[in-house]
Amino acid sequence: MGNDARYPEPTCGSTLYPLLVREGAVAVVRRGLPFSAVDEVAATVRLGRLALARVIGLSPTTLARRRKAGMLTAEESDGLVRVARLVSMAYEMMLGDGKAARRWLKERHELLEGESPLERASTEVGGREVEQLIGRLRHGSFS
Repeated sequence: MGNDARYPEPTCGSTLYPLLVREGAVAVVRRGLPFSAVDEVAATVRLGRLALARVIGLSPTTLARRRKAGMLTAEESDGLVRVARLVSMAYEMMLGDGKAARRWLKERHELLEGESPLERASTEVGGREVEQLIGRLRHGSFS
């Protein structure tokens, strides 16, 4: 698998690796990701499972059902990939400083109408706004 240079390579054995490098992403998301991917992203961001579930649109009861079933739906998987992509982009923006990337993702920002990037990313449109903001910050353009 070739690595897309825009995103740092996730750890070996990562469930999300093929999704971040765009190889087979559509098929995997359509089938649904294993529930373990939730824990993988939550651990990377150091965010509780329930907080991450809110970002991807899962209620606590649905999260419990998905955990028992072992799989996410296609829609939930798509939301999780959105968050994983933003985590990867924030990591790259912070030049590999995971602590700074996690802090940036969780802090509220004026440029996102007072929301944190993770809060904003609870929708596809919001996720795209965060991606655009990261691009502007990386290139020094704030307009």
